[in-house]
Amino acid sequence: MKPSLPGKWRYDAVFGLLFLCVLALGGRLYVLIRQNIDPARQAAQRQQIMTAPLPAKIGNIYARTYQRYTLLAGSRQKAFCYLDPAMVADDRLADTAIEVARLIGGDPREIQAVFLQRRTARYVPLRQYDLTNEQVDAVRKSRLRSIGIDYDWEREYPSGNLAAAVLGFRLRDGLPGGGLELSQQRHLKAQNGQRTVLADARRRAIYAMVEQSRPPRDGDSVFLTVDANIQRYLEDAIAESLAKYEPHWGAGVVLDVNTGEILAMHSAPSFNPNDFDTARADQRTNRAVTVPFEPGSIFKTIIAAGAVQTGDVSWESKYFCENGLYLPPRGGKVSDHGNRYGVMTVADIIRVSSNIGMAKIGATMGNARLYAILQRFGIGQRTGIDLPGESPGMVRPLRNWDTYSTPRVPFGQEVSTTAIQMTMAYAALSNGGLLLKPRIVDRIVDADGQVVYQGKTQVVRRVLNPAVAAQTVGVMQQVVEDGTGKACRLSRWTSFGKTGTAQIFQNGQLLDGAYTGSFIGGAPASRPRILCLISIYRPVRSKGYYGGTVAAPYVKQVLEKTLAYLDVPPDRAATLVTRDQPGRARTPRD
Repeated sequence: MKPSLPGKWRYDAVFGLLFLCVLALGGRLYVLIRQNIDPARQAAQRQQIMTAPLPAKIGNIYARTYQRYTLLAGSRQKAFCYLDPAMVADDRLADTAIEVARLIGGDPREIQAVFLQRRTARYVPLRQYDLTNEQVDAVRKSRLRSIGIDYDWEREYPSGNLAAAVLGFRLRDGLPGGGLELSQQRHLKAQNGQRTVLADARRRAIYAMVEQSRPPRDGDSVFLTVDANIQRYLEDAIAESLAKYEPHWGAGVVLDVNTGEILAMHSAPSFNPNDFDTARADQRTNRAVTVPFEPGSIFKTIIAAGAVQTGDVSWESKYFCENGLYLPPRGGKVSDHGNRYGVMTVADIIRVSSNIGMAKIGATMGNARLYAILQRFGIGQRTGIDLPGESPGMVRPLRNWDTYSTPRVPFGQEVSTTAIQMTMAYAALSNGGLLLKPRIVDRIVDADGQVVYQGKTQVVRRVLNPAVAAQTVGVMQQVVEDGTGKACRLSRWTSFGKTGTAQIFQNGQLLDGAYTGSFIGGAPASRPRILCLISIYRPVRSKGYYGGTVAAPYVKQVLEKTLAYLDVPPDRAATLVTRDQPGRARTPRD
C-alpha cells in the first residue's frame, strides 16, 4: 500500500470547498435566469418588435345635388412625426432632442422631456406639430433612428361654411363638436387597426407579424336629404336679408311637405368648420333647431285650421273686429295696430292677420280646446330630428293658462316654438293633414358599400282631414294673392303662406322696438310640394321689421329657384290678375 503524502487532507478540504462554491454559484445563476427570463425576453422584444397604429378614416357626410352627391365632410391624410425613445442612448438624449427640434420646428426641452418620460417606448406620436412638406422630407432624409414619419386622417370640409350649423365640426383630437358630426357619431366613428412587425437593429421591417396585427375599420358614410344647391339658395337669401336689415340673427328651413325631408337648413351668422376654433359659440349654434321664439302671426293659421277641424268655426264664420280695439273680459287690451276692421270671416281674419279676430276665435274655443290644438300639431314638443340640442319650445301646462291666455295664444303670444317645429306644423297644413317626423338623414352606407340604414317617411299622426287641409291652403293662397304676403307672390307658380311679426320678450319684459319678422310659404298651391320658413330676429326697426318685409321676399327667392331647379311644372296662368274686391278689408303689413 502506497503511503499518503503528509498534509494531503488539506488539499482535499480546499478542493471540496471550491467545488461547493461552484455549485452554489451555479444554483444562484440558475435562480437568477429563471427569475428574469420574462423581463429579458420582453427587453429583447422591445428591441425587435415594432407596433404602430393603423388610423381608420371617419365616415364622410354627403349632400344631394340634382344627379349626384357633394362631399360636405371628409378626411385627408396628414403627416406627423413620431419618436422612438428606446433607440437613443442616455448620453445622446440632449443632442438628439436638439436635432429633432430643428427638424420639426419644436422646442428642444419639450422633445427631451418626451424622451425622458417615455424612455422605453418604441412609438410616441407628436401630432401637435403641423409639418410642412419640406419638414417631412427633412425627417425622412435624417440619419436619426429615433424619429420617423407616419400618417393620420384629418377632418376637412371642402364646401367651407355650407350647411355648417347642420354639419357641426370635429375637435383637433377627432371628437365630434356638434351637429351631425355629434348625432351620427355612432355611424361615423372609425376603429383604428394595428401593424406589428419584426425589425432589425436599425428599425427596418423584416416581416409582418400578421397574428398580432389587425386592419383598420373605416366609419360609415352618411347621405343627407339636404340638397347642396337648395342650401345655397337659402343661405344666399338669408344673407341678403341680414345685410339689408341688420338683425341679430336669421334662421330658415326648406322642406318637402310630402316626405318630411329637410332640403335645406341654415342659421346665420354662421362659421367655417375648418376653422371652428375661431368662431364664437353663437355662430356655431343651429338656431333653426335649438333657439325658440314667439311665433307671432304665423301661429294664427294653425289655430284657425284646428278650430275648423273641431267644428267650432268654419272659414265663413263671421266675427266683429271692434274697429281696431278690443277689451276681452279680464284679458287686457288687444289691438290691430292701427287697422280698423269691422265684421270679417275667419278666412279674411287670416288674410289680413287680425289679432282681434283671432282673440275672438280663442274665446269661442276656450283654453282646453286651444291647448288640445297645440298638442295635436306638436307645439311645445321636440320633432325628433336627427340633430343634437333640439328645443321643445315652451307651452305652459293648461292649469297655468288664464283669461289673459285665451285671446293671446291664438295670435302667437305666450308660446314659443322653433323654426323646425313651425315648419313641420305647416307641412301638416299643406300635405293633406299629416304631421310628419322631419328627416335629414337619407341613408347610411358602411365601408363595404352596404346600406345599413335607409330613411323613410314617418307619419306622427293625422291632425286635419284632407278637406280642411285643402281649404287651409286656399286661405293661405289668398294671403299671398291679396293679403299680407304679397311679397311672396311667384311669377310662374301659385303660392301660399303666412306673415308674422312678433314682439320680443326678455326676462319677462317687452323689449322696446324689438321684433321677430317671419314668413312661411309654399308652392305650388295646386299641389303643395316645397315649404320654406325664414325668421329674422331683431332687425333694425328703422330699416324694416315686418315679416312681410324682412322675410317674405326672401322666401320667394328660395321658392322660385327651388321649384325651377326641381323641374316642378308651373301652375300659374299667365293672364291671372288679382284685384282688391269691393267691401274687403284693406291689406295691412304683418
